[in-house]
Amino acid sequence: MKIKLIMSLILAFLAFIFIIQNTVPVQVTFLLWSIEMSRVVLLLIMLGAGMIIGWVMCSYLRYMRSRRLGGTKDKLASTGSDPVVKP
Repeated sequence: MKIKLIMSLILAFLAFIFIIQNTVPVQVTFLLWSIEMSRVVLLLIMLGAGMIIGWVMCSYLRYMRSRRLGGTKDKLASTGSDPVVKP
């Protein structure tokens, strides 16, 4: 668990350094929308969007896994048998 935290902190620190070094204004065009903003703001928005998408996907996958396991537990409880543990 600590290794994940340390790796996350290192990656966040490297992302922060990368963002700070890229302060040039850029033109952003999406469909009919166009705006000029600092590259720092654009990178922070994209980093935040990626984190939110990752969090949503992880939450969805956990929900689906717990839903599948919940159904299995209900089936085992209705049969009255103990689950077989395979090594």
